Amino acid sequence: MHIGMIRFGVALAAALFAPPSAFAATDTFFDEGKAQAGLERIFEKAGHPAKILSVDIRSNQLIVEVQEPDNPQHIDSWTDWLNTGTFGWFKPESLSGPSPVELNLANRDLAANLFELKPADLALVARLGAASIKRAALEDEAHVDRMELRRQLILIPEPKSGDPEWSVEVTSERERATIYASLGGAISHANLDGTRRAQRLDYLAGGKELDEVVQSVKDTLGTAPVIRRLLVYDRTLTFVALNSDQSGRDSRFNAGLNGVYRDVDDAVANVGLPSDKPPARFAITDVDWSLLPKLQPAARERLQLPGGSISYVELSKPNNAIGEPTVQWEVHVNSATNPGVGGYVDFDAKGNVLHTSYPPGKGPKLDLFQAAGYAPAFDALSRAIGEHAATVELMFRSDDLLVTTKDPQKPDDLVVFDYAGESVARSIMPPLNWPTFGSDWFFDLSQAQPIAARWGELQQDALTRLGLADGKIDRITISKLRLYMPQNDRLLIEVRAEAGKREGRIVYDLTGKIVDIDKP
Repeated sequence: MHIGMIRFGVALAAALFAPPSAFAATDTFFDEGKAQAGLERIFEKAGHPAKILSVDIRSNQLIVEVQEPDNPQHIDSWTDWLNTGTFGWFKPESLSGPSPVELNLANRDLAANLFELKPADLALVARLGAASIKRAALEDEAHVDRMELRRQLILIPEPKSGDPEWSVEVTSERERATIYASLGGAISHANLDGTRRAQRLDYLAGGKELDEVVQSVKDTLGTAPVIRRLLVYDRTLTFVALNSDQSGRDSRFNAGLNGVYRDVDDAVANVGLPSDKPPARFAITDVDWSLLPKLQPAARERLQLPGGSISYVELSKPNNAIGEPTVQWEVHVNSATNPGVGGYVDFDAKGNVLHTSYPPGKGPKLDLFQAAGYAPAFDALSRAIGEHAATVELMFRSDDLLVTTKDPQKPDDLVVFDYAGESVARSIMPPLNWPTFGSDWFFDLSQAQPIAARWGELQQDALTRLGLADGKIDRITISKLRLYMPQNDRLLIEVRAEAGKREGRIVYDLTGKIVDIDKP
């Protein structure tokens, strides 16, 4: 036998009976220059197509869907293989194709799905793979499983194709992530939902993860006051802010481990009634984020919901402040034993309680018709708008006080403030447009303070004189009553009472003397 044949037989036998690991390919298409060289081979065989539909890179496969040069409506698939195992020793790389591709595109315009690609564009594969592993930040040793390049699919308001985009799948034994990048390799966002970090994530707890997502919002929006409303959930921040691409319009954004996303459809973010006075805008840097974990136990305690779950925390800058609008927190708590029961607490920018919406059956009972309720209400009002504020009317109901006065922000205008037991805020009720209103309707707020001494006495007297001993007080108004008494210049107290369908009113002066009476 020829000695060359003998040597070949020995080599073949050794190859056939050697363990598979002895022939495992050390090269992959994720290695430097490997994908670029593979695409050059495919393009040469395919006749150098002008455009492609997609690139799919695995460790041992480079799959490219290309447009047929002679028939632009046809797409063919070509695959470059890195052969592994025993026979890879004889033929380490092979090429197959063309195979016809059956198209099923969401955007049916084939031309809109295609893009130009040169082999040199794949020179970044190794570099992008390393950057994606770093961005994924998996806890165990990670590697790239797959890389795809195709145009983005945008579904809203109708299917259309965006720019070409890389998606890089990074995995370890316990985690997975997908990193997205531009054609040039610039990482834009990620899907880290399959990571252990995502499973442990809780922005409501504050700390490093919250600081990072706040920084990502700052990097996206800057420090200008552009946010209307922001909600903090355990795993995401959702907010409505100005869309820099559409002047004067808002968009809804989501921020989390995966980056900052803007909804394509901004219709929901711009819903509102023409008469609405929208909240003022604030910047992400206007918020003292260290308060977030501190306000939650305070809200649970105030709502009498020990162990209650925090459904979300809302941040806004409502136009209901006495002076200029400031950032407010609204902490929503659900019962630990009955998720259908809950409430919320509003805090100011420093963590002081502004308002509490208690669960049914909880919280103190407010009764402003009681003498014990009048004094704190008047004190809160004096602190908020000033002891000598120019006032037109104080209207009391049992659980609410409406005050019509000069607007501290616009002194030439009137405004209605609301007190419901905790703080004074702008009411949703507009001031009445009295046809005969003038400057002589105002009185100094301090003039109403002495009425506290006669508060209960006047109510009991009114029920007795009106013959409504079995009835109740409906409302009490303190003003000059110039609408009904155009010539009056004294401060008066109108007490209205009712019993069923029977109702009446008595007007007193500050000494308790009856000025007018209207019996049932």
